[in-house]
This record gives sequence, C-alpha cells and structure tokens, in this order.
Amino acid sequence: MAQPSEIQIQVNDHVSMALLVAGEGEPVIYLHGAGGLFWDPYLDQLSNQFKVYAPFMPGVGNSTGLETIRDIWGLVLTYYDLFDALEIDAANIVGHSMGGMIGCELAATDPSRVKRLLPIAPAGLFDLENPMGDIFAMLPEELAQRIILDTDSEIAKAMFAMPDDMDEKVAMVITQISTLNAAAKFLWPLPDKGLKDRLYRIKAPTTIIWGKQDGLIPVEYAEVFRSKIAHADLQLVDQASHTVQLEQLGTCLELTLQFLTADNLTQVA
Repeated sequence: MAQPSEIQIQVNDHVSMALLVAGEGEPVIYLHGAGGLFWDPYLDQLSNQFKVYAPFMPGVGNSTGLETIRDIWGLVLTYYDLFDALEIDAANIVGHSMGGMIGCELAATDPSRVKRLLPIAPAGLFDLENPMGDIFAMLPEELAQRIILDTDSEIAKAMFAMPDDMDEKVAMVITQISTLNAAAKFLWPLPDKGLKDRLYRIKAPTTIIWGKQDGLIPVEYAEVFRSKIAHADLQLVDQASHTVQLEQLGTCLELTLQFLTADNLTQVA
C-alpha cells in the first residue's frame, strides 16, 4: 500500500488542517468518521485513479483550531475555506459516517461547492424508536461488534490492533480520545442537528452506500436519506456492517468508481 504525504494548510485565521494526500487526477475529498482517519485500502485504491485529499478534522491529528469552531455551521464554513485553500471550486466528496453527514451539510448549505456526493453510512439523523448507537457510551468491545460484522476477520484484527511499543500505544489512545472529543462537539448528545430538513437542498448527483447489517446506524435511515435527496441512488451492500467500505472493499470500490467516473450525471435543477 502506497504511503500518502501529509501536508499542513492554514485554511483561515484560526484553523490549520493536516491532510493525507496521494494520487493524481481529478481531486476527491474524503471526510473521515468519528473513528478517525487512517490510510486504509479503500483510500489507497481510490488514489490509483484520483488525487485523494483526506483532511483530519479540526482537533484530530495535527489539525488545530477546534476550540474556535462553535457549531456545525462553523465546521461547514471551515471546510469551504479548505476548498478555497486547495483552489477547488466544487469538490467531489466521499464521506464515511460523521464524514458523510458533514458532506451532506456541505452539499445542502451551498450546492455549488459539491460536484458529486458519496456518503457511506452517514450520520446526521436520529429516530427515538430506532436510535443510532451511542458511540460515546460504548465500551470498545461493544463498538467493535457494532461497526464490523465479523469481529474475528483480518480486517477487524487490523482495525483494533494495538502496537507493542508502549509509547506508540499511549499515542494511539491519546489520538482516539482527541478524535472522539472532536466528534462529540458535532454529534453529542444527539447527531440530529436538523439535517433531515436540509437534505432537499442537495443538488449534487448522489450515491449512498450502506451495509445491510449496519449495527451502529440503522439501515432504515438509508431510505430516509434516499427519499430526501433528489434523484439519489442507494446501494445496500450485503454482508457488511458500518465499515462497509473495508468489509466489502471490492464492491464498494466498484460502486465508487462507477459513480465518480460516470459522464452522464447532472446536477438537479
């Protein structure tokens, strides 16, 4: 697997963002979930055909300025500032979980800034009768069972492996805590910030990917996203939970590449 470069960009007076970058071609911005950002096989394969920019959310990794961002609107504006710094007028966005939610907010707030949108099991909705799991209250073992179908698989072992070196182990735990702290600012106590009422504003061609056996965000939410976004396409992937892009890598890559390279997609008028 190729190693991406890490670059640092001052996106505005208050926020500096670190990004993992790899590949050549049309740019794709990948927005990570509350579990953090890792250069995984999905991103690695995506970078074979696109220039992938994967920013660490403010407060995660070497990205700074989280304390200056008051709410989801401040976060949306920060990502627009990042687009400007990268000189990208309209971005192709792929986002997983919380990153999918942020991608939807970006596409709904200013439809001109998102070229194509691919949310993977996005957060952002909440149904009291069928609630999303509370990631901030789960023990690691329960979270693992919620986000991956086969916890004995090689993918699961790679996801949850801890380094042998104590300094590296401590650094990993600190990173996990800081990532959850950053995510909590925009997801806690409930991930519902009114996105459901803004989804109709999304004009970008949209494909939603969701694992049929998602144990964290109910798969029933997928139909709500599909019905609220004009002409959105929904792809349910069998034998996959919340980390569908890793559990069913080949299928998700095929769906992703078909969508991002299709030449017959147009924005909703």
